[in-house]
Amino acid sequence: MKSPVGTYELRSGATLRVYADHCDGDGYCLEITRGDRTVRYDGGHSAREVQAFLGLFT
Repeated sequence: MKSPVGTYELRSGATLRVYADHCDGDGYCLEITRGDRTVRYDGGHSAREVQAFLGLFT
Protein backbone atom coordinates (compact mmCIF):
# COMPACT_ATOMS: atom_id res chain seq x y z
CA MET A 1 0.00 0.00 0.00
CA LYS A 2 1.78 3.11 -1.19
CA SER A 3 -0.68 5.72 0.02
CA PRO A 4 -3.61 4.73 2.23
CA VAL A 5 -5.08 8.25 2.12
CA GLY A 6 -8.85 8.02 1.90
CA THR A 7 -12.08 7.24 3.71
CA TYR A 8 -12.96 3.72 4.82
CA GLU A 9 -16.12 2.22 6.32
CA LEU A 10 -15.40 0.07 9.37
CA ARG A 11 -17.44 -2.99 10.38
CA SER A 12 -18.74 -1.22 13.48
CA GLY A 13 -20.45 1.41 11.34
CA ALA A 14 -17.75 3.97 12.03
CA THR A 15 -15.83 5.83 9.33
CA LEU A 16 -12.05 5.97 9.24
CA ARG A 17 -10.38 8.89 7.48
CA VAL A 18 -6.68 8.59 6.73
CA TYR A 19 -4.74 11.67 5.69
CA ALA A 20 -1.11 12.68 5.32
CA ASP A 21 0.68 13.94 8.41
CA HIS A 22 2.15 17.25 7.29
CA CYS A 23 4.71 17.24 10.13
CA ASP A 24 6.00 13.78 9.22
CA GLY A 25 6.53 13.37 5.48
CA ASP A 26 6.08 9.58 5.58
CA GLY A 27 3.35 9.38 8.22
CA TYR A 28 -0.42 9.36 8.30
CA CYS A 29 -3.06 10.66 10.71
CA LEU A 30 -6.18 8.70 11.61
CA GLU A 31 -9.62 10.08 12.39
CA ILE A 32 -12.52 7.80 13.36
CA THR A 33 -16.10 9.09 13.33
CA ARG A 34 -19.20 7.31 14.56
CA GLY A 35 -22.41 9.25 14.90
CA ASP A 36 -21.55 12.61 16.39
CA ARG A 37 -18.27 11.48 18.02
CA THR A 38 -14.86 11.91 16.40
CA VAL A 39 -11.56 10.61 17.72
CA ARG A 40 -8.24 11.70 16.21
CA TYR A 41 -5.01 9.80 16.61
CA ASP A 42 -1.68 11.57 16.43
CA GLY A 43 0.16 11.36 13.14
CA GLY A 44 3.28 9.48 12.30
CA HIS A 45 1.59 6.17 11.55
CA SER A 46 3.28 4.26 8.76
CA ALA A 47 1.43 2.92 5.72
CA ARG A 48 2.04 -0.57 7.11
CA GLU A 49 0.36 0.35 10.42
CA VAL A 50 -2.63 1.81 8.58
CA GLN A 51 -2.87 -1.30 6.40
CA ALA A 52 -2.86 -3.53 9.52
CA PHE A 53 -5.59 -1.39 11.12
CA LEU A 54 -7.72 -1.65 7.97
CA GLY A 55 -7.18 -5.41 7.83
CA LEU A 56 -8.49 -5.78 11.36
CA PHE A 57 -11.50 -3.48 11.18
CA THR A 58 -12.83 -3.52 7.60
